[in-house]
Amino acid sequence: MRILFLPSWRNLWLSSGVLSISLLGDALLYVVLPVNDHLFGVSMIWVGILLAVNRVIRTFTYGWIALLGEQIGLKNLCIISAITAILSTFGYSLFSGPIPLALARILWGLSYAGLLLVTLAYAVEDRSKAGIRIGFSRAVEQIGPLVALTFGTWLAGQVGPKNVFSYLAYASLLCLPFAFALKNPSRKPPSAKRKKKTNVFSQPNSFDFLIFLMGLAIDGIFTVTISLMWLNHVTPETAIILGGLVLTGRRLMEMMTAPLAGIISDTFGVQKPLIFASILAICGLFFVGYGWLIIGSVFIIVARGALGTLFPTAVSLLKEGSALENLARNQTWRDIGAAVGPFGTGFLLIIASPMLIHTSLSIGFALSFIWLINSSSWREIRKNKL
Repeated sequence: MRILFLPSWRNLWLSSGVLSISLLGDALLYVVLPVNDHLFGVSMIWVGILLAVNRVIRTFTYGWIALLGEQIGLKNLCIISAITAILSTFGYSLFSGPIPLALARILWGLSYAGLLLVTLAYAVEDRSKAGIRIGFSRAVEQIGPLVALTFGTWLAGQVGPKNVFSYLAYASLLCLPFAFALKNPSRKPPSAKRKKKTNVFSQPNSFDFLIFLMGLAIDGIFTVTISLMWLNHVTPETAIILGGLVLTGRRLMEMMTAPLAGIISDTFGVQKPLIFASILAICGLFFVGYGWLIIGSVFIIVARGALGTLFPTAVSLLKEGSALENLARNQTWRDIGAAVGPFGTGFLLIIASPMLIHTSLSIGFALSFIWLINSSSWREIRKNKL
């Protein structure tokens, strides 16, 4: 493990720390806002919009932010994004009403897009160790949200659900020294001839389409419906607790599976663990659809943690475009899926049960996976693997 302390890892740890600390306010908002909507001056309809608008705005701006990062440097992009992230957290405590809070969420969406692309760009700076570097970056990213979901929820009970965000904003200031301590990469990652326009909204390749389905099925529909599916077996109170445990376990599991997936991909190549994790996701969605919620949820959580590392590692090996552009496009399609999932769930539940929806998603994921392993992008990864 001496590799983790090499000078080349310095930027990775610093950028991941900035992102982790900046996530404090966003993570707690998902817990506090739905049960305190009146204190924030919004209706339940607006609660859903506010929790989704940041992801929607990211889907339209990843490409432009990636281009900005290439122009002003990763360090400057990280500093700007960290400052705007802190301002958005202050906004949750200072503002009430739909429009001011929506502006704060839009600001957060832009901030997160910048911070995520910075951490991924530093992670793939050493392409020979991209897997393990992305994995450990993902693990560090989960620390801030876990603090918010534990200590932050207790603090909200002590100081109030709005005032708590002022405390978290002040705590988020700790990320600024990390951002200023960053250094720009000594060399740019290998890339093809650059275009002046970004192309994150061009036709998705097979990797993009599969991560879109991952966002749709796992980040979106599964997350929204897990508590509903438990209602068929337990009381409403227990269903909420079990659903919460699944979501908390998702972050804990990602802290373990993301680095492990990275180590395996760097040792054996990214394709083998990507195949295994995709099959795990397919089986997990099928088991949930069949009614085996515990084993299905475990499979889905493990697969999500691994795929969150393996997809960026794989697309960083593609030669078409720069690494930052490829990462931005891939993350865009994941966020599109994750945004469509919650919005579409309400309509899907009118015509089908959650079990049937997950069975259908399992079939769709399997077909998309077959397309991936028969695609030119898959062959390119095999050719370019390190």
